[in-house]
Amino acid sequence: MFIPTIGHGQTDTSGNRQDVDTLHVLDEVVVSTGYQQIPRERMTGSFVQVDQQALNRRVSTDLLSRLEDMVPGLVVNRVGTSQTKTGISIRGQSTIRANADPLIVVDNFPFDGDLSSINPNDVLSVSVLKDAAAASIWGARAGNGVIVITTKKGGYGNATKIEVNSNITVGNKPDLFYMPRMTSADFIGVERMLFNRGYYRSSETSISRTPLTPVVELLIAQRDGLMDSLAAERAINELAGYDVRNDVARYMMRQSINQQYALGLQGGTERQRYALSAGLDQNRSVDVGNGMRRLTLHGNHSYKLFNGRLELTTGFDYTGNRRRNNNPGYGSLRMSPSLPIYPYARLADEAGNPLALVQDYRWNFVQWAGTQGLLNWEYKPLDELALADKRLNRTDYRLNAGLRYTLLPGLNASMQYQFSQGFLEARNLHGVDSYYTRDQINRFTVVRGDGALERPVPLGGILNMEHGVYTGYTLRGQLTFGRQLAADHRLDAIAGAEVREWKSDNRAFRYYGYDPLTGTNMPVDYVGSYTSFVNPASTANKIPRSENETGSLDRNRSFYANASYSYQNRYLMSASARIDQSNLFGVNTNQKAVPLYSVGAVWKLSDEAFYTSSGLPFLNLRMTYGVAGNVDKSTSAFITAGYESGLNTLTGLSYAGVRNPPNPELRWERIRTFNAAVDFGTKGNRISGSIEYFTKWGSDLIGESTLAAQTGISAFKGNVAATRTKGMDVSLYTNNVEGAHFQWESVVLLNWIKEEVTAYEKTGTAANYARFVGSPYIGHPLYSIYSYRSAGLDPQTGDPLGYLDGELSNDYARLVNPDLSDLVGHGAARPTVSGVLRNDFSYRNAFLSVGITYRMGYVFRKNTVDYALVLAGKVSHGDFAQRWQQPGDERATQVPSMPEVNNTNRNNFYMYSDKLVGRGDHIRLQDVQLGYNFGSIGRNLWKIQSMQIYGYANNLGTLWVSNRWGIDPDYETGPPPTTYAIGFRLTL
Repeated sequence: MFIPTIGHGQTDTSGNRQDVDTLHVLDEVVVSTGYQQIPRERMTGSFVQVDQQALNRRVSTDLLSRLEDMVPGLVVNRVGTSQTKTGISIRGQSTIRANADPLIVVDNFPFDGDLSSINPNDVLSVSVLKDAAAASIWGARAGNGVIVITTKKGGYGNATKIEVNSNITVGNKPDLFYMPRMTSADFIGVERMLFNRGYYRSSETSISRTPLTPVVELLIAQRDGLMDSLAAERAINELAGYDVRNDVARYMMRQSINQQYALGLQGGTERQRYALSAGLDQNRSVDVGNGMRRLTLHGNHSYKLFNGRLELTTGFDYTGNRRRNNNPGYGSLRMSPSLPIYPYARLADEAGNPLALVQDYRWNFVQWAGTQGLLNWEYKPLDELALADKRLNRTDYRLNAGLRYTLLPGLNASMQYQFSQGFLEARNLHGVDSYYTRDQINRFTVVRGDGALERPVPLGGILNMEHGVYTGYTLRGQLTFGRQLAADHRLDAIAGAEVREWKSDNRAFRYYGYDPLTGTNMPVDYVGSYTSFVNPASTANKIPRSENETGSLDRNRSFYANASYSYQNRYLMSASARIDQSNLFGVNTNQKAVPLYSVGAVWKLSDEAFYTSSGLPFLNLRMTYGVAGNVDKSTSAFITAGYESGLNTLTGLSYAGVRNPPNPELRWERIRTFNAAVDFGTKGNRISGSIEYFTKWGSDLIGESTLAAQTGISAFKGNVAATRTKGMDVSLYTNNVEGAHFQWESVVLLNWIKEEVTAYEKTGTAANYARFVGSPYIGHPLYSIYSYRSAGLDPQTGDPLGYLDGELSNDYARLVNPDLSDLVGHGAARPTVSGVLRNDFSYRNAFLSVGITYRMGYVFRKNTVDYALVLAGKVSHGDFAQRWQQPGDERATQVPSMPEVNNTNRNNFYMYSDKLVGRGDHIRLQDVQLGYNFGSIGRNLWKIQSMQIYGYANNLGTLWVSNRWGIDPDYETGPPPTTYAIGFRLTL
């Protein structure tokens, strides 16, 4: 039976052909489901196996990015990723509010640790289980699909082999000018207009010392006669020539450099096998001051005892990950939490000396405070980079042990145990010279009548710490049977039970007056109230307290069985059943468990005597149906409440707020899946592949439902939602040229999907659907884009126009709150068609691989100017320059005129109108790999069995986009930088 194994038809590092997808030849390919190793010809379910060679095609320090564009149906999403750690969906999303990540399994056990701790150099293969028959053995966590990772192991009787891999990747700086932004000159023009209208008068006299930009300060000085008009205009014109993005790119960014080193040792004797590896990754981020250093150790050892009847296996994994995050990035440059940085800001002078920016307070107040003995209150971003000390250290390790004993021929019993633990230490030291610390100290400083200073926030650093620990274990007992019962009959079955516990605890705290040399700190009074130095009228200020403690405990118990029966190796049937029990669901015992199951069948049609097609010698039919589950840990069957910060204003006591009312009927989410597939191969295996059709029904999904007001709770979360997803996966492999020295092969992967919400009790308003992507609407995809219907611009005023009762209107209050039926539904915000075309060429020992990806059938909303920002003196999108300014402009632009005053409804009507929605269809030149395989080099002890050198380029840009703006729809603010890698692999 043909089932896709990605990585076919390339040359290995010794220069030998590896026809991994040859039909009927590689029946010995074994697939891991996490519970058993199954020869692929006995699999009824839908899965794709990505081998080591395919994983090595992409150069990266993480594993999951190497799966992108490798598996039909596996998509890395750009929209709607808040519910996931990975951003990955397999055959769409079958949940609305619960965890949408696929289950990650590493060496037979679920993996809930840090995904960055998995070193891709330790991985032998990855199996992606896509339908219920393949994944339902994992029960209540398999509804989103399963990714099974198998690490490298030695082989019994194999000689020792040493593998070395090293590479370096250099990445360009991101293009900060990709998304248009108001020019400094345009922004200054708006500031002049607002100044002339008196907009800044309240800020000038604000007792909160509201910060004002340098241009506004110059205009004030000019108005008040404190500065000559010519000098002020000269200074303003000079500022108009600056763009802060140039300084950010020069001083806050750099080329990224990632270095990867891996060393592996594998081998075995007749009675034992072993594998050991070590990896070191050092990443220098594109943001100056940020980086990562990761050390990984991996090992496993198996022993055969009692003439091979008993096998003992042990294993360990260790990851030490050290990160520095000293650079918060371009987006952190702000005048205050509510005011973005002005576009003409300068980070350094011509000599590269750091310059101060306006931050939190007016400049004259900052200078005056210095004369009162307060700490320097200036904010210099480049100095802050040098002073920052923000670290995140993670340590993860896993210990495995297993016993397998052969009871009878074909029957064995096994026991497996895994213990995992991880530690997190986050440390953010704001040194005494940092702006954050100086600001905290100064804000609470009191100047007494005699001029003496009292500092409730003591001199010294401010240290924020977070400690976390997770501990988990899994114990599994299993019986495995596999035997040819007669010439025509074979039965394979497993049955087992497992218990699992996962516990996590986190604690965060803060030290004031911290001295890093002595490790000492000073106490502060969190209860007392203090007068603000900035605003003496504010007398009830509390010193910020940053302390919290959280924890969680999950316990699960499962019973499972899986069996497959084959007759004459032509007809195959499979079935699985599983019961999961958890401490998260139900009040009654029978509600804590969920029964899940699957059935499947395969008919090897081409093996029938009546099948005589010579043009299509291989034809295989598959069909499966089953039920898997999903978990939402954010809700509970019991009433849940959370403690609120501070004290209740009426009682003066601590208080809690109800998060969710009791729901004794709370159940697991259930996902039913039907899958039908055909696998085929033409004569000589010139063309081979598979076509699969699937339908998924999500039921008992967690959603929101409204409650009567007298209950005291407006809404609650429960099993009130449902979805339906259907689609098709296509895998096509072609051998285009098969010469003595030159080969050309192609891979075409395609996924088509259609998703819709079929039940949801809470209906939103038209404004919510227009403004927010991800609001459930029955009959539409969860992630859809809706908009207001635009009628263009008023030719006399440039106002945006819409339709009310079929007539042109500018009644914006009604236009932004239409009936739901009057919204324009554009379709899915996620691709409904996606895939890859990859061409692999080889000439003798040289090889070239070119990957072209495509994403079709979706829409996106273009960013545009927000006049609410502009009229508040804030920088906005560069569409400002394209705005309507005089009659006739409506023929050349769709950007409305700037109103005299902000009109929120007018603004929202334009920003969420159909004029700004475009097709997301595009084709991308994703990557290119070029390399050369050497044969054996040297002899005896110094012999290199094989060696490969390779180069790799990634994120090379779009070849075609369908939208009229020429925007990359997946990365509207700017595509990921192009990276270039070079490296080598050798085997000793």
